[in-house]
Formats: sequence, structure tokens, C-alpha cells
Amino acid sequence: MTDDDLARRLLKATHGGPAVAPAPVADLAHAYRVSRATRDLALAAGDRLAGYKVGLTSDPARATYGATEPAFGHVLASTVLQAGQPLPTAAMFAPRAEVEVAFLLGSPLSGPGTTPEAVLAATTAIAPAIEIVDSRWSGGPTTLPMLAADNTNAAYAFLGPQAPVPHDLSGLKCTLTIGDQVIPGSAAAVMNGDPAAAVAWLANHLAETGESLPAGAVVLTGTLCAPTPFTGGDTLFAEVTGLGSLTLATQ
Repeated sequence: MTDDDLARRLLKATHGGPAVAPAPVADLAHAYRVSRATRDLALAAGDRLAGYKVGLTSDPARATYGATEPAFGHVLASTVLQAGQPLPTAAMFAPRAEVEVAFLLGSPLSGPGTTPEAVLAATTAIAPAIEIVDSRWSGGPTTLPMLAADNTNAAYAFLGPQAPVPHDLSGLKCTLTIGDQVIPGSAAAVMNGDPAAAVAWLANHLAETGESLPAGAVVLTGTLCAPTPFTGGDTLFAEVTGLGSLTLATQ
């Protein structure tokens, strides 16, 4: 199976197609080629790149996949939900909700050598966000390359109100409420308390293939709380201290 064939199957699965049977993905370089091919197919069909997401930003999450660094995926404009727009769940397989800090870049960032300080200087605002993750692999990813090939499980994103960038992000705490479940979290789960470091890592990683973060990009920096399953009809309420809250209805 070619990279393009696998990319087409994964992209089709995001639009109501069947889950993709596990396929050999040799390594991370191969995985990111597949992910980029999926992105390019979506862009050729008229979608637009809104930004990126960073995953595996905590030590326990990396340990699950034997990873030594985070992983990343792209965020398509068609997957960024607007205020009042419900989350469609019919085409998803086993969606989970995460609470994240989104960075909105006012200036481009290019690696190598990008630092968290440079990220903060380039950031126009940050916002609380709910990211919805879902695997298109049948049975879910069993290896790190499978995770990365499937766009690091990116499905949808919903951003809350924009806020100025605080001097210290390490003290941010959050709650995710789904029905009677209240799931706590904190920035300690994101690059040891520094979400800006996730953006810096991304800029430096993209530089390895000649890419960079453009002005206007949104970057989701990794979940503050445990990814939590939900079902259609649930209401997701997230609050990040100092940044605000947001509510997402699902259907």
C-alpha cells in the first residue's frame, strides 16, 4: 500500500468511512509522510490549514507509546468548530475530550533554535480549548508511528475566549465536566508546566522538513487533563483558571 493509498483511507474514515485496518508504518518519518499526504489531499479538496496540535506532552503519555518526544498533527479549518455549532459525533469511532491551551500566533516561527521565550513574543493571545481526539485505525493505534500517521488522533477543536498571554503558564489548572463527571487537570501535564515549550518543540521539529509555523496559526499545546470518553448528546464544559470557560454541545 502506498502512502497516498493509506492517506486516502484515513481521510475517508474521518468523513464517515470505515475504520482502517492496521497497516505497517515503518517509523516516524514514514508516519509523518502519511500525515502530510492526508493533509495535502484535504487541502486539494478545498480545505485550509488552520494550525497544528501537539500531543504526548506528558511523560506518562509518551511512555504509553515508548516515545522520547511529543508528536504532532495538523488542524484543518473544517474541523475548528464555531460558537453555537454542535459537535457531530456520528462519523467518529471512540471520541474523547481534552482541555488544552491554544496559542494564536501573530508572527511566524521558524526553527531550529526556537525557544519558549520566542514563542511568547510571537503569540498574540491564548485561549482555552476543547480538543476532540479520535482514532481512525480499527482498534486504535498500537504503535507510535500508527498514532502519528493518523494525524495524532486529531478530530475537532473548539476555542474559547482569547486572553492575554500571562507571564507564567505553569500554574494553570482546569476542569472538564461531562454530566456528573468532573475531570481535573493542570499545565503540569504539558511539557512539565510550560505549554509554550510545546510550540517551540513544534517549530523546531517542523524545521527538519523545511516547514515553519505561519502567522495566524493556531497551535493546540497538549491536554491538561485525562482524555475522557463521551457520547453524542453529552455537553462538554471546560474551565481553565484565569483564561475562561467554554461549553460544547454534542449530537
